[in-house]
Amino acid sequence: MPAADNSPLTFINARVYDGHRLLPGLHSVSLAQGLIGELDAPIAEDARCIDAAGLTLLPGLVTCHLHPDFYKFTLAEGLAGAQLGKELPPGVLMAVGVRTCRVLLESGFTGYVGAACAHDIDAQLKIAIAEGIIDGPRIRACGHHIGTTSDLNDSRKWWQRYTAPGIDLFGDGPQELRKLVREEIRRGVETIKIFASAGHGFPGPTPRNMARDEIAAIVDAAHERGAKVRAHVSDKAMIMECIELGVDIIDHGDEVDDEVIAAMVAAGTYWVPSLIYPKLLLQMGWGEPDGSTQVCYDNVRRMLPAAQRAGVNILVGDDYSGVFRDVMEEDPLDHEVGRYAREFAYYADIDGLTPEEVLAWGTGNPGALLAGKGPRVGVVEAGAVADLILVEGNPLEDLTLLAQPDTHLKAVLRDGRLVIDRLGERGVAGTVAGNVTNAPRQAGANP
Repeated sequence: MPAADNSPLTFINARVYDGHRLLPGLHSVSLAQGLIGELDAPIAEDARCIDAAGLTLLPGLVTCHLHPDFYKFTLAEGLAGAQLGKELPPGVLMAVGVRTCRVLLESGFTGYVGAACAHDIDAQLKIAIAEGIIDGPRIRACGHHIGTTSDLNDSRKWWQRYTAPGIDLFGDGPQELRKLVREEIRRGVETIKIFASAGHGFPGPTPRNMARDEIAAIVDAAHERGAKVRAHVSDKAMIMECIELGVDIIDHGDEVDDEVIAAMVAAGTYWVPSLIYPKLLLQMGWGEPDGSTQVCYDNVRRMLPAAQRAGVNILVGDDYSGVFRDVMEEDPLDHEVGRYAREFAYYADIDGLTPEEVLAWGTGNPGALLAGKGPRVGVVEAGAVADLILVEGNPLEDLTLLAQPDTHLKAVLRDGRLVIDRLGERGVAGTVAGNVTNAPRQAGANP
């Protein structure tokens, strides 16, 4: 079936996970003009039909902590104090970003929420996708890490400071940081990333990485321009301060407790726990000598079910990069097809969490982040954007299916257009009423 065909498309006999729950029975789902129509509505006479025959139709997956250009920075470079974003020329790092976009699509991910990049790569990838130059996921663009002079990202090899930034920008005081935020937004950034505290594998001399009035200025400047703010933050006091000041996304949140959970619920804050990175640090024996890495890792695993019950908007995503590539046979955080979706089974194995709940962390929960002021994203419902995937089998019975796209991912759609099509002979011209479950024909259609 030609990917460029934009005529109405209907999937029939599909098992449907709507972004929050698995719907009973089989359904028809019609798409037109990039949007989803009413489920089980009459099928248009000119619609192309695809018999899903029990395949699972669900929203395209969304990863919510992504560095698209972080792929060739080695562990040795990091230990030597090299600056991230300077390991290769900007054009080569953009090529890495293009590769990441394809890896995401082939993994069933139709969206990502950026967590920092160098050289405006998120914003430029978004332009390239909108212009039809490349196929890629829906992107909420992030920009540089914004930090302060001599913070944990600015304290290595001070005698080698670059005249042009890599992934880090530094400023001091509310006025200077407000200016940096506005310049980031001018260059297409939709989410400002700050390093509010040390922790989560990034040691610092003190927990605080940025003054309170500086965080407040960044949040105010971003919100005034319609952008959101995400914060690398681990220490409880700094987490609470970030939530109080209006930070929208808490990255890591290692010292989360019941008070933090209540504050996140009250403020509507998103939380990306990103536990795979500290899990690997512990596996390699690289945790903090005082045992705090293990304590924080165990704490987050313990608190996740409580956060889910309380209604926190939890999201999947982690520090994918490949930095462990040289020290282990298979780096779980490498940018390779199938790796991103392994998080779902990992989190669902935690007592007190269900597959249905965890799958929402990468579908329904991040939908509002990606949608902005546009149609809904991350759900299968009327009027939502038709970013969808078709999977063989029932991922609610076995979430590892999502991490096996080579054998189980049968189709990926962006804005209702097939960008990956492994459906074989399932697609047929016209309607096939005799095989439709719960899908009446429109009046006047041929029998």
